[in-house]
Amino acid sequence: MCIASCAELARCHASLSHSAGVTHLFRGYLGGVSGASRYARRSFLAVATMPLRRDTLLALVALLFSGLVQPLISAPHNLYWLHPWALAPGLYVLCQLSAKRAFFGGWLMGMAANLGIFYWFAETVSVFGKLPYVVGLAALLLFAAVASLYSAFFGWGLGYLRAVSGPAWPFAAAAWFVTCEFLNPQLFPYYHGISLYRVPQLFLVTSVTGVLGLSFQMILWNLLLVAAAEHRRGIGRLNRRGWQVSALVVAVMFAATLGISAWQSGRIEAAEAQASSLRIAIVQPNLDIPERRRIRAAGAARRHVEQSRAALETNPEIDVFLWSEGALRRSPSDSANLPVFDFIRESRREIWTGARTVEQIEGEKRFYNAAYLLRRDGSIGKRYDKIKLLPFGEYVPFVDLFPVLGRLPGTSHFTAGERVTLLDSETSARASFLICYEAILREFVRRNIPDQANLIVNITYDAWFGDTSCASQHLMMAAARSAELGMPMVRAATTGISAFVDARGVITHQTAPFTEETLVADVRPVRVPTLYGTLGDWFPSSATLVSLSLLLVYVIRNSRGGL
Repeated sequence: MCIASCAELARCHASLSHSAGVTHLFRGYLGGVSGASRYARRSFLAVATMPLRRDTLLALVALLFSGLVQPLISAPHNLYWLHPWALAPGLYVLCQLSAKRAFFGGWLMGMAANLGIFYWFAETVSVFGKLPYVVGLAALLLFAAVASLYSAFFGWGLGYLRAVSGPAWPFAAAAWFVTCEFLNPQLFPYYHGISLYRVPQLFLVTSVTGVLGLSFQMILWNLLLVAAAEHRRGIGRLNRRGWQVSALVVAVMFAATLGISAWQSGRIEAAEAQASSLRIAIVQPNLDIPERRRIRAAGAARRHVEQSRAALETNPEIDVFLWSEGALRRSPSDSANLPVFDFIRESRREIWTGARTVEQIEGEKRFYNAAYLLRRDGSIGKRYDKIKLLPFGEYVPFVDLFPVLGRLPGTSHFTAGERVTLLDSETSARASFLICYEAILREFVRRNIPDQANLIVNITYDAWFGDTSCASQHLMMAAARSAELGMPMVRAATTGISAFVDARGVITHQTAPFTEETLVADVRPVRVPTLYGTLGDWFPSSATLVSLSLLLVYVIRNSRGGL
């Protein structure tokens, strides 16, 4: 058994002085990335000089297993039932290592996970930037290495948390994991709790705790398995009473998760019963990158109109057509879009669409990644300009200081918008646009969606990621916003995956990637207020306060010779 066989590591690697290690790392953690880099180099050297013994090989296997299994837990595989136990082998190893080696062990486990989850990053850099694939691979390795630092810090602090928290160490360590995940600056914020997005009976607890509340529970289950393995080998820290208390707390926590999810689902059901139904058609024309580069603005507009007209002929009850990010290649008023307004006046239907927009301000051209409501009478309604632009894809950081960066291939220079707007729709929907990856930024969405909104409209173009798991992951992360805020989402992606998500975060209808489809479904726009929507990240903030306080206790006790 992988967990049990690694117990000898506690005897093999006990040479690290915890006193020196914790003081240095506590300061380095608060001091920034440079301290982390120095410590990472020393950690790597410490591991590289270890003798290659049988127990060392088993430890590496356990760490790699717990890392490589994580892509299977994520979308599109969604093997969420692996999550409560599959991380236990790697976590067991980290519990037996010294702080320095646990830092590297945590980084290695995170590296294996991130390379598997975000493997598509290499193709995106290559296609989007028109760069050789080897450059994309180098970018993937760099991205995964940096993204894995949070699991490295978790490994480093695990031993110290165990030393000061006694029988409650699994709970303290789970809080520390949430802290590292919460403080980790992520370009694509993948959190462990997201794995349960297909299980609304549990996932709706995010309406109270946010996704990181489920991260705590997933890691806690694994840590309790580690504690059980240690107990069986006679090195455990939980006595009989400790196990009884832990079992009681976990049972109460699980019952509360089920109860809160059922309660929130009931509230949503009651709100939906009172809401008016709205039939929306999501147009997915499947314009991949070569075709998108070949087709002109007028051709793109006609393509969307033809597909919409065909859908209306078969389903005349459609109220709104939703087109994706950049569906209109120019501002709506441009002559290339005349067929769009002919169709609107003919059908008397609203179109919610993405568009590229150019404005001349003080003699300077400004480009916007925008979204518009086109009214039934052919007039142009409110516009939304994307606020969270993608670095290097939509803007170049530090280009004012280093103008040469503006000549990098595949870069654009959009201007960021200022606020999320509420569409002035004539339907029952009080909708707000989110463009592309804005929908996966939990705190941005929570803070910026207007209180009056009852429908999230997410438009995106995901062809840059190719036929990979990224489209499924993007949808998974976006759907979580519905569960957290208690409001449905409609999502249009040019090449897929387009979807309808209800206020529970359940994906009720979706398209296949890289197919031409028109997805039609009824939506009941509702807004069921949530505790998370009001208080935000109260749970991970509390976990951070607790775990950092425990680390401080360790430092103080150790400096006084108490441990």
